[in-house]
Amino acid sequence: MSGDAARWVLGGVILLAVAALFLAMVRTWRTRVRKQAQVAPPVPVPSDPGTTVGSWDGFSVATTRADHPLERIAAGGLGFRGRGGLTVHETGVVMHLAGEPDRWIAAALLRGADRATAAIDRVVEPGGLVRLRWTATGAAGATDLDTYFRFPQDDAAALVALQELSTKHNHPHTAGEGTN
Repeated sequence: MSGDAARWVLGGVILLAVAALFLAMVRTWRTRVRKQAQVAPPVPVPSDPGTTVGSWDGFSVATTRADHPLERIAAGGLGFRGRGGLTVHETGVVMHLAGEPDRWIAAALLRGADRATAAIDRVVEPGGLVRLRWTATGAAGATDLDTYFRFPQDDAAALVALQELSTKHNHPHTAGEGTN
C-alpha cells in the first residue's frame, strides 16, 4: 500500500472511531434522561398560583441531586445551562427555563435557599449563585434537588423571597454560604 493510501485508511479509521465515540455519548445521555424522567417530571403551573412576590431573570446554571453538586439532573429541561429565572408566588415558585415549559414547585416542596459558589462546571465569586433547594415527586418517589441560578441584578431580593416562602411553610432554610 502506498503512503497516500495508508494515510486515507488511517484517517478513515480515526473518523470511524470518533463517530462511534460520539454515538456512545448520545446514547448514554439519552439513557440518563430516560431514567431521570421518573425523578423530576415537569409540574405545570396552576391556573391561579397566587399573588406574585417577585420575579427575577438571569441564568439557570444546573440542577443536581441535593448536596451532590457534581451529579447533574438531565431530565425535563433541567440538564442544560441557559437563560432562566424564577417567579415567586405566595403558594410556590415558577421556574422559567429557556426552551422549556414553565415548571411549578409548590411551597410545601421547598427545602430552602442559600448561596453557593460552584455547581458542576461553573465556579463564580463566593456566594455568586442562588441555590434553590426543593423536592421533586415522581414515579421514583421523592427526590431532593438543588437548582442553581445566577441573577445579574438583585439576587439578594430573590434569595430573601425564596427563604421567606420556605420558612413560611415550616421548612428550615440555610443562611449564608452553601457548602460547595
